[in-house]
Amino acid sequence: MNIPGASASGFDSRLQVPEAPGKALAPSVRTGLFAPLLLICGGLFLVLYLGSGATNVWFAWTTANPLTAATMGAGFGGAFVLFLLAALEPGWVNARLAAIAPLLLAGGSLAVTELHVGVLNQARAVTVLGFSFSVPVADVWLLVTGGTVLLAVLTLPAQLARRVDNELDSRRRTAPMPVWARLIAGVEGIALVVTGVVFFAQPERFASWWPWPVTVLDLRELCVLLVTVGVVLLQATVDGDLRRTAAGLVALVAFGVLVLVGVLVYADAPRWDSSSAWVFLAAAVVLLGTGAVGLVLLGLLRVVLPVLVAVTGADPDEPPTVGRVLRLSRGARSTIVPHTDGGFFGPGSVTWRVWTYPTSLTLGFQRAIVVEELDPALIAAVDATKAIRTRPRTRYDRTLRYFAMVAFAGTRETLKAADVLVKVHSIGIGIEPGSGKPYDANDPESQLWIHLTAWHSILYAYEKYGPGKLSPADEARYWADCVAAAELQTCDPADVPRDREGVRAYFERMRPQLVGSAAARSTMDHLLHAEVMLPPLPPVLWPGALVITTALRIASIASMPRWMRELAGIRQSRLLDALIVPVMRISFRLTRISRWFQLGALHLLSPSTTSVVAPVLFDIPATNPGTLTPAAARDQHGYPKPAEAHLDLRAKQRQRVFADHRAPSDVGLVESEQILGTRAP
Repeated sequence: MNIPGASASGFDSRLQVPEAPGKALAPSVRTGLFAPLLLICGGLFLVLYLGSGATNVWFAWTTANPLTAATMGAGFGGAFVLFLLAALEPGWVNARLAAIAPLLLAGGSLAVTELHVGVLNQARAVTVLGFSFSVPVADVWLLVTGGTVLLAVLTLPAQLARRVDNELDSRRRTAPMPVWARLIAGVEGIALVVTGVVFFAQPERFASWWPWPVTVLDLRELCVLLVTVGVVLLQATVDGDLRRTAAGLVALVAFGVLVLVGVLVYADAPRWDSSSAWVFLAAAVVLLGTGAVGLVLLGLLRVVLPVLVAVTGADPDEPPTVGRVLRLSRGARSTIVPHTDGGFFGPGSVTWRVWTYPTSLTLGFQRAIVVEELDPALIAAVDATKAIRTRPRTRYDRTLRYFAMVAFAGTRETLKAADVLVKVHSIGIGIEPGSGKPYDANDPESQLWIHLTAWHSILYAYEKYGPGKLSPADEARYWADCVAAAELQTCDPADVPRDREGVRAYFERMRPQLVGSAAARSTMDHLLHAEVMLPPLPPVLWPGALVITTALRIASIASMPRWMRELAGIRQSRLLDALIVPVMRISFRLTRISRWFQLGALHLLSPSTTSVVAPVLFDIPATNPGTLTPAAARDQHGYPKPAEAHLDLRAKQRQRVFADHRAPSDVGLVESEQILGTRAP
């Protein structure tokens, strides 16, 4: 479910967050606590981590060793990540892990400072670019730590007193943490808290044991950091849910990486001949590993499990557990439902080879749906329904499922889909605003345009970002398959080009008819942002999602000719065009290594297509391995040619729209849900 106002505000408005159960995150906490904390932690990270060698100038006290400042800076860097991800959450249940941290970190730091106020740095005169000014570093530190405690005290009670915003059960664990993981996290948390408290209480005794030289003030501040991390780990253990602790897991990874980088930079600081140096290093590695393992487990439950459920037909309502992932993964291939026959092309065909490569149903298909918007009739139909705006994910999912069925599915199921698609397209009629002429989604010329842009784009993406060009013989077979597939559309197969030169000539003939209207440009830009096709994602996945979708956008644009970009108002440098090619080739090759990973990526974009592609991707033999031509399949299964199908319905739709000036009937859309998937956003 998508929440109004729960999009990635300030991050990317196209990304959405799943609705959180129970209480929403109060605006006072998001903007009154987490937002200021981002500024504070970001600033302290810069001062302490990047400026670790200049604490005598920019910080409240001068640390005895730069590694102390770097470690403290790593803590504030991890806190920045924690508060950022918490602020992006729509619900309190997934953000509350970050609520205790400011009280502990700021409150403890304030107490430490008050205990050692006599050794704080005085205001320093600093000259920058010829300008001299005084920096009251100690006063700023006291103001920041005291202000943070005050903000937490003022904002958190309102959040705790807030009424429940929905009826979803906030106590239900949607991504349960395995018992062994909770045990490990609990032990780590207790160890950090106990160590921090003991060292804080007797700093003079333990300062000499610390891996590098520290003052009493340094050690106590480091103890505050240890206790804060330990309490957060204990809170995560009590919560016992990987989704609720996701922000903390990423923060742990960030903290661990920053600490290890600090140790690497100041490798001469620790006393490597002492056990304490290796204990510290091991602790940093363990914390990093804890966060990383937790994120992997979360990925298993949120990404891998839905794929396994989809291909095995398992009960989707059974509670998600890591154990269930392991059970379903054992022998999962044997539970994949095979297709009824070999379809229209079958194993060993060039079409199966090209269309199963990771480029095809991702980048290739994205290119196709972007390019086709330049047809005035098509964009008029798309713009009239607004479906590409109101429910882009399901619109993309249903379209991709149909094309995948044509390539891979059994002949009976595919003919049924093609037949019902004629009904669906009967709704797409009206007057094209640019020319004032009527348009019809079932028009043979429109169908030919859609058909060729898809088959051409998928082959072009395969060649540009995949294994490379096909041999002349294979390419001839590919275009022969394209002609056969056209029999499932209302277009005339005789009009389909038989080779690359014919396809080029077709696009040249179409070029004068294409229009870069405002609607076309807006829709193309919308579809080039593949994040609109993604399901609601936890904020921890947004950075990765944006990296991937941005790469897809750049690669799609790079595959478009210059004249087409100019028509669409798209700008991209030639340098970017060149740089994206090796990046995408390597990425798709790595994706190809694991068929499960490839299927998971497809499931994320188009869940209803998973069951169509899985039998082919895993070489599951069809119940009847034979293939049929479209004509033979129509005779066997009793379907008419698409161009001759549902003529009465199409006539009635034209009567409703052009004569009665009413909206077309949605009878085809309703029927299509059983075949092409739900229309619900």
